[in-house]
Amino acid sequence: MHASRQRSREIGGSTPGEGYGDVITALCPSIEIDIYNLPDAGEKPPKPIDVYDGIVLTGSSLTIYEDRPEVRRQIEFAQEVFACGVPFFGSCWGLQVATVAAGGEVLRNQRGREVGFARAIRLTSEGISHPLHDGRPVTFDAPAVHADHVTRPADGTIVTASNSVSDVQAAEISYKNGTFWGVQYHPEFSLKDIADVLVRYAPVIVDEEKFFEDPQQLAAYAGNLRLLHDDRERRSISWQYAIGKDLLDDRVRLTEIANWLRVKVGAAVH
Repeated sequence: MHASRQRSREIGGSTPGEGYGDVITALCPSIEIDIYNLPDAGEKPPKPIDVYDGIVLTGSSLTIYEDRPEVRRQIEFAQEVFACGVPFFGSCWGLQVATVAAGGEVLRNQRGREVGFARAIRLTSEGISHPLHDGRPVTFDAPAVHADHVTRPADGTIVTASNSVSDVQAAEISYKNGTFWGVQYHPEFSLKDIADVLVRYAPVIVDEEKFFEDPQQLAAYAGNLRLLHDDRERRSISWQYAIGKDLLDDRVRLTEIANWLRVKVGAAVH
């Protein structure tokens, strides 16, 4: 198992793929899911791509502008998915891979990293009426952890949401025979998941980027997020951290995933 996935399992109890699978299963209990670990050399898809009703790319600790085999494999896979025309969705890294696969560009964000939450995401004029965001208010917050972002959308991209940190917070990409819906944020992340990811990123966000003064401050913040995850009525935490309904209500937080499953995959979403 790749070291980053192993670390995710040690801290949070599951890998990103497993966690994402659990989210989709909770939305659609009858759905069948296969997990394909793309970064691993020699790993093969469980079935041919065109057999699937939908394909999801999760987040990743990789950097897409580094020329590495595990990065190239994922770009090539995304191009195959586009060619097959299978409904396609992705969060964070998923949006970045789909963008590069379709001819766009992703680089380090010179405005800085988004840590924990992407604030004041605003739907574009196209996004307001786009089914990806059906049920969202025009402005909302969402879970997010990323240092890279889309700097040049691919041809065939419709940007549906942005904020002051990333111009492309959500998009539809039409390429070859397929259509991708994706977000730069992480609707799949619960407050507990965010806490786990922050702990995993501690060497970067504490020692290098100084989002927290020391490990103790990070531990306290993560601990409060876990408390709020277990008890959404803890106003002393939600008020202090400006965490509202769009983050506390799971159905609201999962809006884009649920809409993609319903509209593009044709699944019955609970």
